Amino acid sequence: MATAPTARGTPAWFFVLAGGLLLAHWLICLHMAATATVTHDEIWHLPVGVRNLREGRFDVERLNPPLTRMWAAIPLVIAGVEVNRDATGPGVGRQFVEDHPQDFARWFFWGRCFQSLWSVATGVLLCCWARQWFGDRAALVTLLLYVTCPNIVAQASIVTPDSGLTFAFIATLWAMFRWCEKLRWQDAAVLALCLGLAQGMKFTAILLAPLVIAIAVVQLGCKWLRREVNRRRVLGQFLAVVLGSFLVLWSSYAFHGIGIPLQQYKFRSTSFETIRQLLSFIPVLPVPLPADYLLGLDEQQSVMESPHPAFLDGQWSLTGFRTYYVKGLLYKVPLVLWVLLALGLSVSLRNRSEPRRRRETWLVLLPVAVLIVVASLQSMQLGVRYILPVLPLLMLLSGRGVGCLPRATVRSQRMTLAAIAIVCGLSLRFHPHHLAYFNELAGGPIGGRYHLLDSNLDWGQDLGLVKKYMDQHQLDSISLAYFGTLPPQLLGIKFELPPSWQPQPGRYAVSVNYVMGRPHVVTQGDGTSRGTDFQEFGYFRFFKPETTLGGSIDIYEITPEQIAELREAAGKAGSR
Repeated sequence: MATAPTARGTPAWFFVLAGGLLLAHWLICLHMAATATVTHDEIWHLPVGVRNLREGRFDVERLNPPLTRMWAAIPLVIAGVEVNRDATGPGVGRQFVEDHPQDFARWFFWGRCFQSLWSVATGVLLCCWARQWFGDRAALVTLLLYVTCPNIVAQASIVTPDSGLTFAFIATLWAMFRWCEKLRWQDAAVLALCLGLAQGMKFTAILLAPLVIAIAVVQLGCKWLRREVNRRRVLGQFLAVVLGSFLVLWSSYAFHGIGIPLQQYKFRSTSFETIRQLLSFIPVLPVPLPADYLLGLDEQQSVMESPHPAFLDGQWSLTGFRTYYVKGLLYKVPLVLWVLLALGLSVSLRNRSEPRRRRETWLVLLPVAVLIVVASLQSMQLGVRYILPVLPLLMLLSGRGVGCLPRATVRSQRMTLAAIAIVCGLSLRFHPHHLAYFNELAGGPIGGRYHLLDSNLDWGQDLGLVKKYMDQHQLDSISLAYFGTLPPQLLGIKFELPPSWQPQPGRYAVSVNYVMGRPHVVTQGDGTSRGTDFQEFGYFRFFKPETTLGGSIDIYEITPEQIAELREAAGKAGSR
């Protein structure tokens, strides 16, 4: 029996399927949120958000704007969870988990629950956008690609700014297209709200300002020149968007430190200090940005200017790789997306009967290109999460291909859509280990380590699996080198560090980042931390792991015979 269509002509099953996909996505995110260990940066994002929300202070840790942190902190503030007021910077996180050794995991779970709602909202927005442009089938396929993407699931399940930024980034672009199409004051107000929210979520959103201007010029330029639009109205609405977005940003910082003269700042980064000196002839020049926002930008730029080890395809670099993010997407995104994207682009760009849709396709590709190019020029390349907003835009264009497939029999259409659904579902087969996902081109989670590291694979999410492994094998202690910021002692793990440079017999748990040679800071058995050298634990690559936990931590049982083999191989290599 056919289902009755809605008042707008869309069949009821569309909303049932879309709602089911979004609900399934949220439940998958919640399960990962309940199982993954507190990750590397996450440990300080949540308690810093509590202090931002409760104290109205934003100088506790400035490397990220406060909105997503404060959103995730809402359940903790309601519950009255205490956060030490003396610690600052990343130390806030370490102090928080040590002050709440019994229940910190519960509070991070609740923060993650709130954080996952950003991803659900992005799915709703993306589905509506695809439906408006390309129709019902395209919208469902776009949504299916989104909810089954491991990268989307992973970032939606932890407390970091990336999922919130993705929502605000997509919402701003969608609102921009709507405003350009109708030029209504209510659409201008929505655009101002989205643009301002994005600035309060992550500094990457600065790129939205030139993108919004570029889209406005392309969409309205000809109409402006031909006087097909009311110029005064357009200019007035655009100025309202600018002022409104500033108002939203100011309110996210509780209107603190606005209008401080530029010459009163002391910057850490070379770039910002150079700008300040160049403008020193205007000593009273006010800055229309919150002081903590500008100082956070400066700190972020200072970090970017420092050398940072980046890894791509077996090579290390302190200056980064220009192909890092292009290859990162090729390795980390399910291959079905690339197939559908190729089809969608061929349909959109070759369809001369709809010139507006062709233009809009190019405009959607513009922020994709800008994000990738700008990120690729930076030396700090730690993961595809830095360009996460690119993925929903690619999915939007991918749905276009399915929406324009030849209309064969109903049966063949259903079979095609069912096949796409099955292939998309297979992307979740490694659940709940979505952070370590790599597609078949990269060799899956095990082969991925030879292409990308850091938050692409090993971000401290599987420490809890080490404890389970020890309990299953009745181990009182283990040699552990853990790439993360959560002290293993808080999970009841008794350990010592593996020996540096030279292997010894024993049982080891080693994060893949260390196996592949990454330098970092490692927690020792007595709770203190120390820096590790490049390739300090790289000798583990000679040995085959007994198993890999969650894709990010190798388990080794090294025997004297294996060590003898290693020394023999090293001797032969040295004699050549």
